[in-house]
Amino acid sequence: MATQLFEAQAMPNAETAATQAFQPNSAAATQAYGASSTVSGETVAMPATQVASADDAAATQVFQPAALAASAQAQPAVMPPSIPLNQVSDEDDSDGAEPRHGGSGKKNTRKIVGIAVAVVAVIALVVAGLLWWHSNSSKASQAVALAECKVAAKQYTNAQKKLTTAISNGQTSAQTSTSDVADANTLTTLNQALQDADNPTDTAKCDSSLNATELKSHTKELQNDASDMADKTDAINNAIKAVNTSKATADTDTLKSNLSSAISQAQGTLDNSAGSVADENTRTALQNAITEANTVMNGTSPSESDVNNAISRLQKAESDVTASMQAKQQADAAKQAQEEARQKADQEAQQKSQDESNNSDNNNGGDNSTSTDGTDGSNN
Repeated sequence: MATQLFEAQAMPNAETAATQAFQPNSAAATQAYGASSTVSGETVAMPATQVASADDAAATQVFQPAALAASAQAQPAVMPPSIPLNQVSDEDDSDGAEPRHGGSGKKNTRKIVGIAVAVVAVIALVVAGLLWWHSNSSKASQAVALAECKVAAKQYTNAQKKLTTAISNGQTSAQTSTSDVADANTLTTLNQALQDADNPTDTAKCDSSLNATELKSHTKELQNDASDMADKTDAINNAIKAVNTSKATADTDTLKSNLSSAISQAQGTLDNSAGSVADENTRTALQNAITEANTVMNGTSPSESDVNNAISRLQKAESDVTASMQAKQQADAAKQAQEEARQKADQEAQQKSQDESNNSDNNNGGDNSTSTDGTDGSNN
């Protein structure tokens, strides 16, 4: 829409020529306000602007500033009437004629061009901003992914070292003989864990030339491998512990078996020595040693030193009882020999006395016979 407001006191300056194109035959149609409307101050709605014909366009009168000034003085100084925008239609340029207000058209064109340029500039800035943001975002994402990959690589390396150590320790424990463990299945489990572990490969590397997606994929792979190696390490270490526990159980069983044998032997000595020792205190000491040995053997996991000490005390007490028994036997033998000697001496004394008595009787009998014979002979 082409709209133009006129001011009543607008005067052209002296340096600029004021020109006005109008059609003489259609002055009433092109005049913005009339005399009656000027006096009353009312707003007059002008009819639709007509397109000037070629003849009217040729008749153009140019007013000089003096004429314009005289015209302005003849009219009262009031505000010009305004033309409502909704009653003014746009110029129809379909016929190729210039619009009535050519300056306004150029302004609109420049305004549209300026707006278009501004929009293009804004779009360019937005696109550039998006590209810049995407570039920085990609770099930041790649940096974060690289850092995460390095952390995963470190975890992988640590897991690899632990697994290597576990494999070495497991291979040593696997050399244990089945006779040295209480449960041979522990060795079977250990060998299976070693077989499942294999030897870990050294692949924990993070290349900074990779993009964020590739780094994230590599990070996930490293994390999975590290977790898998940790599980295998735990399996081997647990199997080693089971073998060691089984060995300790076997050792404990062996120690208890040895102690049990020593206790049984000592108990037999104690039973057989009743009334057969020279010193009864030795049997009392042996009984105390047996009681202490039973306490050690009934323990959950007696140490080797405790078992050995208990066996040593049993052997010492048993030896003392045996010595006391021997002393008793020797004393009894000496006493018996002495008794036998006494009895023999008594027998010999009795025999001698009897012999002497017999000899005495014999001597008395010979004397009586001689005397009788002499008497008889004398009598004859």
